[in-house]
Amino acid sequence: MRIGVLAEKTGVSERSLRHYEQQHLLVSTRLKNGYRDFDESMVERVKQIQLYLSLGLNLEQVAIILKCLEDKPLLYEEPCSSIIDMYEQKLSNVNEQIALLSTIKQNLEDHVGILKENAKKQRI
Repeated sequence: MRIGVLAEKTGVSERSLRHYEQQHLLVSTRLKNGYRDFDESMVERVKQIQLYLSLGLNLEQVAIILKCLEDKPLLYEEPCSSIIDMYEQKLSNVNEQIALLSTIKQNLEDHVGILKENAKKQRI
């Protein structure tokens, strides 16, 4: 299938699909006219890529996971043993961001309360 069809089936832009191909996450052949031709299996592959990206992983990390899925090695063998560490690191980063955002939220709520109280005093 051509790249436009793959984009339509997956909801991913042609530009992103080209980028995934440049990063060796997708495979296509070239037709005589130079157009890319993707196998039907690439639809599922793009969905997998999108899933891992939605977890906040980068394309390098996605490539490691996809390679492990292809080879189906045991999780304790390299390079797949690093997947658990990768997930734990990402989870740690997310928890740090949540803590930071919670602090910012509390500071904003406190500041809004002070501003409202000052505005109320000025009206009296």
